[in-house]
Amino acid sequence: MNDQPSEKPADKLKAAPRPGRKVAAADSAETKAAAPKPAARKAAAPQGAARKAAAPKAEVALAPASPAGPVASAPSTPSPVRAATVYLTQSGAAEVEADSIHVRQGGIGAASAEDVTVEMGGIGRAQADDIAVRLGGVGVAHAERLSVELGAVGLAVAGKMELKQGYAHTILARDVHISKGGARTIVAGNVTLERQSGTFVLLARRVDGDVRTVLDWRGALVLGAVLALGIGLLSHRKRT
Repeated sequence: MNDQPSEKPADKLKAAPRPGRKVAAADSAETKAAAPKPAARKAAAPQGAARKAAAPKAEVALAPASPAGPVASAPSTPSPVRAATVYLTQSGAAEVEADSIHVRQGGIGAASAEDVTVEMGGIGRAQADDIAVRLGGVGVAHAERLSVELGAVGLAVAGKMELKQGYAHTILARDVHISKGGARTIVAGNVTLERQSGTFVLLARRVDGDVRTVLDWRGALVLGAVLALGIGLLSHRKRT
């Protein structure tokens, strides 16, 4: 007989490890190994922040430039427009230099060209060989040939000028032809005034047509003498 006590079944069950616990322990070990360490998470955080900071820079570089940028950096005096042919329609420019300029419903401060055409627009100062104005105006026009129809000119200095149904303040020209228009002062070599045309002061070597003027060259000389006499008398009284 064997005197050693036999092990009870219950003790065998307690001593034997349970399969389910081993699997759970293995799973927990794998989870701990796969999980990132806190230091790694902290190191990864700045990289994500750097990516977020870099995104707005790319958008700004791809975005179109703001209109306020060029205006702020632009010089106070704009540079003149230079080209062979310039067409301005419902727009404007400060200064234009070209061979040919055509303005329609627009405006130019100063224009210099061989040919200038203005339709329903205006130019402050124009200098060209040929200037044609229709339904527009020019402040100072200097040209070899100048024609104005249904428009106005402040000061016209030209070799030959034609004014039709328009007005000119002062005309200095070699030949002047006015039809159904008027001028305040005309100083020219040859002047032709058709019907329904008139002028206030006319100084010309030759005048043809229906002349209606307030002062001709004789009257202008008399007026000038009277004004000079009046100014002399006023200055003499101030001295005394």
